[in-house]
This record gives sequence, structure tokens and C-alpha cells, in this order.
Amino acid sequence: MFAINPVTGVIRVNAGGLDREKYPMYTLVVKAADLMGEGLTGEAKVILNVTDGNDNAPAFSQPSVRILEFPKPAEGLRRRKREWVIPDISVIENDRGPYPLKVTRIRSNADRVKKIFYSITGEGADHPPIGLFTMDRNTGTLYVTRPLDREVKDRYMCQVHAVADGSGNAEAPMDIIVKVIDMNDNKPTFAQDIFLGEVAEATPIGFEVIKVVATDLDKPNTDNSDIRYWLISQEPALPSDLMFAINPVTGVIRVNAGGLDREKYPMYTLVVKAADRVGEGLTGEAKVILNVTDGNDNAPAFSQPSYEAAVDENKVNAQILTMSVTDGDEPYSPAWNARFKIVDGDPEGLFNVKTGSHKHEGIISTAKGLDFEKSSTHTLLVAVENEVPFATPLPTATATVVVTVQDVTETPGSDPVEKHVVKREALAVDTGHTQEVTSIPHSSFKFFGLH
Repeated sequence: MFAINPVTGVIRVNAGGLDREKYPMYTLVVKAADLMGEGLTGEAKVILNVTDGNDNAPAFSQPSVRILEFPKPAEGLRRRKREWVIPDISVIENDRGPYPLKVTRIRSNADRVKKIFYSITGEGADHPPIGLFTMDRNTGTLYVTRPLDREVKDRYMCQVHAVADGSGNAEAPMDIIVKVIDMNDNKPTFAQDIFLGEVAEATPIGFEVIKVVATDLDKPNTDNSDIRYWLISQEPALPSDLMFAINPVTGVIRVNAGGLDREKYPMYTLVVKAADRVGEGLTGEAKVILNVTDGNDNAPAFSQPSYEAAVDENKVNAQILTMSVTDGDEPYSPAWNARFKIVDGDPEGLFNVKTGSHKHEGIISTAKGLDFEKSSTHTLLVAVENEVPFATPLPTATATVVVTVQDVTETPGSDPVEKHVVKREALAVDTGHTQEVTSIPHSSFKFFGLH
């Protein structure tokens, strides 16, 4: 019934129908919001008393209704070109009555000279819903017998008949349409009670996260079905109670402030209200649950700055050490899974490092056999990073690993243990043979009568 200028605060009459006799007073609740209507709010009441406008004339106990006459034929009752005659017959839905409620009166010009009987056929008369409309046989007054519902059916197509007493049809049947006038009797309804969505930690301000849609069964393209949206609560209200904003016309929810942090606030619950009559009518509500997804804003870190381990020399693929790391991002996500690499201390490629099945462990092993006599210790610098590239640069964690090579006592003997010597037949004594034999350590031999 009323509308307000959203900028000046001026309230105006927005629809006809002010009736002091029926509705002597209106109480309006006005809400004001900063941030162009999307920020903090305040409320006030406006009480409007409807003053008398002398809109009621003296009336007889039998109320009058509009009279519709049959169209006049060009020449008596001769056949004429058939055309739709659509009188202005309108009935407001949900009228309180009393019933039967007079709608209009149909009249034939022939009633001046003849007794005319009237009847109605068609939708709502003798076709379903049967009995919705009735007509007084003698006066031609059309009645509706019960409240109409525009959302069930918005118009009824009928025919009115006029028959002269004793002489048949006085008029050709007249086609009429009864239109049902819309009232704001349906509140906006959302397609679902709860909308689920996701928003990443690194989402920029202004990014559109999710759209909510409400519908209204009242007549389309009228104020009764013109919906506006607003957010009425946000839980948690941290780090700001205005983390999100909604487009009042489209229902699109966008990020409105920085500070999204999955580790601190993994989920937000918003309550959205929709109101028809351009935001001033009947209302409906829905919840929006937004899960904050990981934005890889935490770098992995070693559980200790340095490690020590030992390994026997000469062993290949020997597991030396398992290092563990921590990460504040979502477990087992690419932003949480770690990968390791040796960045210093292994120029000869003596060691390998790989990620364990737990995804937060780095396993160091030997790629080649180590030589105690060559180097008894190796100091490695190991770095860790996430599987996915960083959206923003994060510090890289490193740890020092000192590997001690353990000496293994070697058994005296030649390498190889056996050596084959080849000589020709009839070789003379002391020629060539002694030199090859003496290249083998004496500790490896037992002499059995060699000459």
C-alpha cells in the first residue's frame, strides 16, 4: 500500500484501496541501513491514520452492480459476424464476501417488451469447477459463490444466454471473461531451505560466491511478485560482521571484506530474507552455509631444526632417517601434502629423499655406498614445500641433517679372493710366472710344494 524513497526517506501511497471504514490505521516499520543499504541498520515505526474522504454515498439495502448489455445486432436477430465481447468483469481474489457475491448484471434490450430468462454456461458454471458462478434467472445478476484464487486460475471464459418467454432466444449467446484480480496473498519462497556453497581463503573482495533465488506465486511483473533480498545475520560475525553482501535484486552473494581464514573460521552461516512488494511485503527466509576452502596460506615446517643419523658404509638404498613436518592447511589436501629435496651438501648424489605415504614425512636413504675412509660425515640441507605452487610466496623451511658413516671392518684378503694365472706349457723356471703370483698378497696363499 505504501512505498518509501530509499534515499530521501519520503513515504508515498503506492496502491489504491485506502478505506478508512475497513482499515483505519496502518503501522509501518521502516529500516535504515548504511553502506548503501547493506550495512548496519536501525528501525522506526510510522503510524498512519486514514482520514475520511467521503467515499461512501447513501445506498439502498440492495447494492447496485454494473449492468452489461447484449450487443445490438445490425438487423434484428439476423446472423451477424461472431466476435468476442469482453466486458470489464473483475473479481478480487480472496474477497471476504459475504457469499454469494454479486459480480455484475447482464441485460437484454428485449426485456422492455418480453419476459427474459437468463442463464450462464462454461467454466465455473456447468463446466469444472461447477457451481462457482450462478446467475439469477429473472434479473440476469451474476454471482460468485466462493472466494477465487488467482494462483489456481486467473480467468474464466463463460457464455451468457437470454431466452424470451415462449419465443426462444432473444439474443445470440454473449461471451464474457471473468478476470481474477491478484492480491498479495503469497510470500516469497526459496527453492530450498539451505543453500550450500564454498569460498576460498584467497577470494578477493567483490567476488560472487553463490546466488539464492526466491519465487512468488502472485501475478508476475507486479509489485506483489517483485522480490528484494537482504542478509539479516552472519555466524560467526568474525573477523567482521559484514564479510558478505547480497545484491538486493538478483540475490547474488559476494565477498564484502577481507580476512577469510579457514583455520580460524572454517564455515559461515548466513540467513537471507526475501520480501515481495519491492522489499516491503510478505517475507520468506533461507540459510546459506559457506565452507571456507584452503588457500594454502600456511607453509610446511620441520618439527625440529636438525637431525642426526648413522649408516654403515658401502650400503646402497639403506634408509637412514625419517623427518616429520607440520602444516596448518587442510589435512591431506595439495596445500597440506609436502615434498622434500636436498638443496646442499650432496654434490655427488650420494643420497635420496622422498615423501612418505603419510605425506608429512621425508625419508632419506643412500643412493650409493658411502666410503668411511673418504668421508666419515656428510652434512645435508633439506628443504620442504607443498605439492601445489603457492598462490602467494611463503617462506621455505629447511633442516640440517648430519649423517655419520660407520666403519665396517674388512676381512684381510685379495679382491677378488681368487685370481687365475695362465702359463704356457714347458715354461722355463723363473720366467714370467713369479711376477704374476707375487701380485697377490701372501696372506691369501697356502703353498703346497710349489716349485
